[in-house]
Amino acid sequence: MQEAEIIVRARDVQKFYGDLHVLKGVDLTIRKGELIAIVGKSGAGKSTLLHLLGTLDRASSGEILIGQRNIQALIKNELARFRNEKIGFIFQFHHLLDEFTALENVCIPALIHQADRQQTETKAREMLTYLGLQDRLDHKPAQLSGGEQQRVAIARALINNPDIILADEPTGNLDTLSSRDIHSLIRQLAHDLKQTFVIVTHNMELAELCDRILTMQDGKIID
Repeated sequence: MQEAEIIVRARDVQKFYGDLHVLKGVDLTIRKGELIAIVGKSGAGKSTLLHLLGTLDRASSGEILIGQRNIQALIKNELARFRNEKIGFIFQFHHLLDEFTALENVCIPALIHQADRQQTETKAREMLTYLGLQDRLDHKPAQLSGGEQQRVAIARALINNPDIILADEPTGNLDTLSSRDIHSLIRQLAHDLKQTFVIVTHNMELAELCDRILTMQDGKIID
């Protein structure tokens, strides 16, 4: 069987905030379709690493490649375009726009990318239907449950067919039943769509559903 292509490669990634040394030489390889959990105590550097992989911050030194692009070499405008096209984000707090419907929220990243509106809306409807929200297309966030809001956020993350989806505590704001529902959904998406996920979580039930668990301690990946 042919080995899956490498989507992310990080080499000796260091990150300082002033005198604070947060990441201390992180090496990481992620292949297409992998479902990766990053766990560790608060302050270990998990979210910092996720922000670097998502181009939301820059490493102090080292190299990060997503696909074949060295994101350290991209300038501000290039980074914004790359982030929109290649990376999907799911946050603990969904960050949906209150004035827009579920359908409109999902469409936003594609419309920023100047995709065709009609095609984008068709794709967004298909995604929301796949996620079980076919009866919630015209509902605004305040009319949706927490689990439904997070499903909309997942559809939004998928709309541009990103190389990788980065999730920071995606079930941290949900009750137990909704959390398990989202856990199963992420696993299903990774399997059905061959979508690559990197998830920072304190929830070991979610982590244990992943293909690999990486533990961070004191700014390093220790396994």
